[in-house]
Amino acid sequence: MLQKDKINHSAEAETDNPRRTALKHMALMFGLTLSAQSLDALATTVKATMPHTTKFLSPDQLQMTGLMADIIIPTTDTPGALAVNVHGFMDAYLAECVSKDDQKNFLAGLDRINKVAKEKFGKVFLSINQKQQVQLLTAIEKNELGFTKDDKDFFKKFKSLTLFGYYTSEVGATQELAYLAVPGGYKGNVPFAKIGKPWALN
Repeated sequence: MLQKDKINHSAEAETDNPRRTALKHMALMFGLTLSAQSLDALATTVKATMPHTTKFLSPDQLQMTGLMADIIIPTTDTPGALAVNVHGFMDAYLAECVSKDDQKNFLAGLDRINKVAKEKFGKVFLSINQKQQVQLLTAIEKNELGFTKDDKDFFKKFKSLTLFGYYTSEVGATQELAYLAVPGGYKGNVPFAKIGKPWALN
């Protein structure tokens, strides 16, 4: 029994290692830094179906995050960020993979957007129409409507996290990106002379 458990654990580790490596590379591409513990948590999150209950964000904050992400990656011929539950991914990421200060800064960024929305349109972000939502997010990029460099830095990180969450989802990885489970295909019988040397593994 112990031997069987050891074999199963080894098989799971072999499966998770490529996933952790892929997540690490994707995170670096989008300007995110993840610890080994965070990679393990995200590997599990990406592999599992996201729950509807929140881990860190309030329901309104989760919905706001989803709408913002969907403006960044809307539905076209492939599902957008909202459809693949990027906001659920962000909720898990914030709960498990960042510091208390980063959590505080994320919530402050959402609060700042709501404050400007109320000043400009008399309503919070969730209550204004999509055209107004796009106008607000565009204003962050241009430092307009009272948005500052700090607000722009927050939104830059938000976009990076949106892209990371989307392209590590099944839809993002298989429909938006070219995907091949076994790159190059599997050839079980190849003369060593044709290869020339053994492959190195990262």
